[in-house]
Amino acid sequence: MIRQWILGIVMIGTFLGAEETPIITRSEFSYINTKGNTNTTSLAFEGSAKKQWEKHVFRLHADMYKSTDSGKVSKDKWSSEFNYDYQICPRASINYLIGYKEDRFGGFDYQLYTGPGMGVKAIDSTDHKLDFQVNILYEQDKPDNLPTESYFSSKFGAIYHWQIQENLKFIQEATYRINLEEMRHNFFYSKSAIETKINSSLSIGISYKIDYANTPPPLSVHTDKTFLASLIIDY
Repeated sequence: MIRQWILGIVMIGTFLGAEETPIITRSEFSYINTKGNTNTTSLAFEGSAKKQWEKHVFRLHADMYKSTDSGKVSKDKWSSEFNYDYQICPRASINYLIGYKEDRFGGFDYQLYTGPGMGVKAIDSTDHKLDFQVNILYEQDKPDNLPTESYFSSKFGAIYHWQIQENLKFIQEATYRINLEEMRHNFFYSKSAIETKINSSLSIGISYKIDYANTPPPLSVHTDKTFLASLIIDY
């Protein structure tokens, strides 16, 4: 809890301390409720915020999913990342990343990582955009009922946007995080999504997420998969 508060204060302070420039925000909401033979409730939220002035860019992203089955929690996970970019030219930037993740049923009490990196805009056209980012990180993992592990890791990320039509977009996002010391732990995340615009602020989207750990703690599986239909708000 202390780490969450510290991370939140750092992020909020950075945004509020910047000059008065527009903040671009995006929120995705998904909700499922079933009654009868099974009583389940699932709630998912994914949000992002971006603020830029001159050569400085601040990006904040959060992802949360919680599910209950007959009143008993069956999934409880959330993650957040904060990125600071300094643009050294229109297509390249130096970066600093702070990330935090909790997954109650994924075998980790928490994962905390931070470190510098670099971002590159490989493609930046009207219909196609492809961004890459790589970071060298110091990471701390706390598996369930096991000692905390600290090590250096590296994270590679890519995100591709394809504007298929004026109101139809495809998005593919992928990240890969690997232990540089023992090569024992690595984590892969992927999100594939299709979005269609309703109006200037609202969209409907479907997405498929894969969260993979090659050596999960005991009693946890390697791959967690989620399929969502979401209402998306851009403002």
